[in-house]
Amino acid sequence: MTELMGSQEKNFFAALVDFGFRQQQVRRLVKILYVIAVLGGFVAVVAQVVIGFQQTQSQGLVALVAGIAAFFVWVLLSRLLLELALIMVRTAEGIERATHTGG
Repeated sequence: MTELMGSQEKNFFAALVDFGFRQQQVRRLVKILYVIAVLGGFVAVVAQVVIGFQQTQSQGLVALVAGIAAFFVWVLLSRLLLELALIMVRTAEGIERATHTGG
């Protein structure tokens, strides 16, 4: 099992430096990009709230309420864009299969 994981890691990193773009990595990267987007949005909201509370209490509360709303919009947009990327990859793969028969 560990041998399989080691080969998958090597394949993943080898595919990242595939300058010929012979391997598609979108499906693997979507999970990582989504986690980065959610964590990045969370860190940005926390930073804005902290900065807001350092200035005045009312600015901190406004930053908290607006930050929560903005965070949810950010997560929705990130998810939407990543799912659209996956849909485009699946569509391209379907077209590729349909136009290149068995040969």
